[in-house]
Amino acid sequence: MIMKRSLNLCVAILFGATLAMASSMAFAGIVLSDDFSSPDGPLEGTTPDISTGNWTETASAATPIQIASGAALVKSSGQDEFAAFTTSVPNVAGNGIKTSLDINVSAAQATGDYFSHLSNPAGTTFNFYQRLFARSATGGFQLGLVDTSGTGSTTTWGTTVLSLNAPYHVDVNWNFIAGGNNDAFTVSVDSLPYLAHTWTSVTAEPAQLAAGNLRQGSASNAPTLAVDNLVVSTIPIPEPTTLVASLIGLVSFAFRRRRV
Repeated sequence: MIMKRSLNLCVAILFGATLAMASSMAFAGIVLSDDFSSPDGPLEGTTPDISTGNWTETASAATPIQIASGAALVKSSGQDEFAAFTTSVPNVAGNGIKTSLDINVSAAQATGDYFSHLSNPAGTTFNFYQRLFARSATGGFQLGLVDTSGTGSTTTWGTTVLSLNAPYHVDVNWNFIAGGNNDAFTVSVDSLPYLAHTWTSVTAEPAQLAAGNLRQGSASNAPTLAVDNLVVSTIPIPEPTTLVASLIGLVSFAFRRRRV
C-alpha cells in the first residue's frame, strides 16, 4: 500500500512538473503580446500584456494611434509607435520569428503603405523590417510584404483580394537562413497561405530584432484599420506534442516500476 501511494504521488508530481514546464516554455516563446484591453484613449503610454516598457511614439502625429473597444485604431496621420520585446531575438539560422495579429481594414489606397513592422534597436526611426502593407484592389484590398528599404527592395503582393470591414487573422513568419540577404518570409490569412517573400534589399538582415511597431503612414497611401491580438513569438516554439510525449513516457515509466 505504501509503495502504491508512493508511485501515485510520483506520477502526480511528474504530471504537475510537466504541465508547469509546458506553461513556462510556451510563455518563454512570446516576446511581445497585446490584446489592447486598456481603457479607450491614446495607445502611447499603455503597457502591453507581455513586453518591456510601454508603447512609445517614434514620430509624433496630430492624431495619435488610439485604443477603442479593445483594438488599436491605425489611421493615416504619420505616427509610429513601438513596444520593446522582453528580450531581443537574434537572427540565428534555422530559427525565426512569428508575428500574429487580427486586422479589420476599413479603407486602403491604390499605392498602399505598411502599417506593421519590426525594428532594431527599439525606438529606431529607420531600421524597420518585415513591413506589412495594405493597398486597395477591386472589391477590397490586398496585403503585401517587404523585408526592409534600400536598393533592390521590392514589395511582394498577395493576389487574393480581401474584403473591407471584415476581420482577418494574419500570421507573418520570418525564417532566418544562413548567409546574407536571403531570409524568407511567408504570410498566411486565416491559416491559408497568402504570399511568400525572399529578401530583396541590398541592406543586410539585422543581427537581431528588438521591438514590434504599428505605423500610421501618409494620408495619400496609408490604410485605415483596427489591429487586435498582436503576438510576436520566437520560432521554434516548443510543440505541445513533444510535451505530451514526455508526460506519457514519465507515466509509463512509473507504472512499469509499479509492476516490478
